[in-house]
Amino acid sequence: MKQRIALWDNLKLFLMFLVVVGHLANNYYSETGEIFKSLILIIYTFHMPAFVFVSGLFAKKAINSEKIPSRKIFVFIVLYILARVINYAVNIIYFGQKIEFNIFYASDMPWYMMAMALWYAVTWAVRKIDSKYILAVSIALSCFAGYMSGDVDFLSILRVITFYPFFYSGYILDPEKIDRFSAKTPVKIFSAIYLAAFSVCCFVKYNFASKFYPLITGKGRFSDSAIKEFFNYGYALRFAYYIGVGLLVLAVISLCPRKEFKITRYGGRSLQIYIFHRAFLYILGNFGLLEMIPSIGPGWELVGIGVCVLITAVLCLKIFSIPINYISNPKPRKNIE
Repeated sequence: MKQRIALWDNLKLFLMFLVVVGHLANNYYSETGEIFKSLILIIYTFHMPAFVFVSGLFAKKAINSEKIPSRKIFVFIVLYILARVINYAVNIIYFGQKIEFNIFYASDMPWYMMAMALWYAVTWAVRKIDSKYILAVSIALSCFAGYMSGDVDFLSILRVITFYPFFYSGYILDPEKIDRFSAKTPVKIFSAIYLAAFSVCCFVKYNFASKFYPLITGKGRFSDSAIKEFFNYGYALRFAYYIGVGLLVLAVISLCPRKEFKITRYGGRSLQIYIFHRAFLYILGNFGLLEMIPSIGPGWELVGIGVCVLITAVLCLKIFSIPINYISNPKPRKNIE
């Protein structure tokens, strides 16, 4: 069994925690101040690109096989359906909220599972073509995808196109080389300065930076109200996004601890956190518990982050891995004689 590298498990756990923080913070966007809003903007800028990049890093074995990775694709589709059903059940069956259930439209959290299935299929299909051409074409396509019309949530198509360059970049790069390069002192110094400068800009110029929120979510079109003033050169904004966020992803990888902690092993359970965390937030919200947090007064945002820590910790329990493991590695049936 190949030994796990602490860096990637630490990074996956950290990024998944940020996913939980981001989704909880969306409940309070109109209630919190610019400092917390700026923090959320920073998180949303890099957390999914980084997670998608790491997913690509460890997709090589399945994608490079001669046969299409149908099992992987099937697993992601089943996990996508599972997440949709869980969220639907929590909101409809138990709380009576009217939410339309359409299996092909993923504007909510499970979109990532649908995207993974499509990324695996597409990358396997083009695996023998020179990688520099595929990367260039994927970036070019993404730069103009923001001009799409119609419903871009069908099969999460706009997000699939927008985030694919991060997945493909991970697929064509070597995890060990990335580890060694990002661990170099000059890279760490650059990463610290770049991440700090980006954060300061988001805090100081929040009103301007927040205009680009639709751009960083991956599902925003250049015609969206917040960024429509940049419509004519939206393609240039998207290209700049890949450069800026690519450096952010490098910075986060470089600054991520490489030491193995007691919680490091839970990085291998990031998928179960992703699948179940939204349902936890829905339950807390539908019982009115999330509404109570702002009533605490000054510093309530820290309490919200504490709730995210608790949710992440609970979802690391083995019981939540049972359905994931069963779907990913079902036990073979015994022949009945």
